Amino acid sequence: MGRRRWLLLVIAGAAAVLLLARGLAGIYTDYLWYAALGAAEVWRAKYLALLILRGVCGVAAMLFVFANLYAVRQSVVSLVLPRRIGNLDIGEEVPRRQLTWTAAALSSALGIALAWTRGDWSGAVAARVGQPFGESDPYYGSDLGYFVYRLPFELSLFQWWLTVVLIIIGVVVILYALTPSLRWEQGGLYVSAYVRRHLAMLAGTLLLVLAWHYRLEMYTMLSVARFGEDGFGYIDHRVGIPATLLLSIVTLGAGLTVLWAGWTGQMRLVFAALTGVLVAALGARQIAPFVAERVMADGDPAVRERPYQATRASYTRRGFAVDRIIAADSLARYRSLADAAPFVPVWDAGALRRAADRTLPGSAVGWVVADSGIIAALPGTN
Repeated sequence: MGRRRWLLLVIAGAAAVLLLARGLAGIYTDYLWYAALGAAEVWRAKYLALLILRGVCGVAAMLFVFANLYAVRQSVVSLVLPRRIGNLDIGEEVPRRQLTWTAAALSSALGIALAWTRGDWSGAVAARVGQPFGESDPYYGSDLGYFVYRLPFELSLFQWWLTVVLIIIGVVVILYALTPSLRWEQGGLYVSAYVRRHLAMLAGTLLLVLAWHYRLEMYTMLSVARFGEDGFGYIDHRVGIPATLLLSIVTLGAGLTVLWAGWTGQMRLVFAALTGVLVAALGARQIAPFVAERVMADGDPAVRERPYQATRASYTRRGFAVDRIIAADSLARYRSLADAAPFVPVWDAGALRRAADRTLPGSAVGWVVADSGIIAALPGTN
């Protein structure tokens, strides 16, 4: 048995050295590419951001995974593995300390694997160094820089942490299914009191993540309307945002309640809190908008939506720099195209035709919507 262990350790060490060497070679090659472009500072900023981002996420994931694996390990009274000596089969009990170290090793490996998926280094840098715009949005009073720099990074963090929680819930259920604490017995599912408490606390953690989601949804509602057909409108502003804020607070309180109730073993309180969240979600998502639309049915929708349409149009004009276009004298002349460039919009058909090679004379410009944005299509000659 000792030789087998040493052989496994040697193989694992060789694999680790090869993986480390491959990673270092990739990093060095990446540095050479950035340095050849004169952007070595960008390379340093990238890897510093990745180091901090993956380090913080890795520690958080490791602690969360270890807390759950240690809870599963506590439910195992003893683990007996068969051991063969000669012609005799002898059961050998695994020491509890070894089980703890195994849980720690698995937590480290799983935490590193989960943190390695965090590659949004540019979002992390933008959230850290992004400067405020000095102008607030008309609905929340938040600086516009929050929507440009911090909100996208926070959304990516939320999606990553939700994935971590769901993966750990699946791992915990599978591990408990390997023990007598969770099994199918006499036509029904048997769940021990210890497992129920653990799963209740995981449900509380999931509710806290859901409360985070509702908070973020309040801000994303400005760009992705939930109730308005043409965009963010009156129902979203007067009903959707307050209802989502209330739902976030209710879910946060329910999550903390479920955590405490799961720790103390009060399953009825856990069920009541989960039921309250479902009722609150139904009221905020379905009942409140339905009642609001019926109450305001007598009003003129065009008048009600006009301020929100004006706000959307204003930000659209600013986004495409339409407000910077100045009507000049038709007799105005420029010494060169470079002098005229700041006063010509990038979507001007004439400018696009002159900038492209082999464009058909007099051809119109077509516009195509793609994932990367709006693309101009110009017919040309071969």
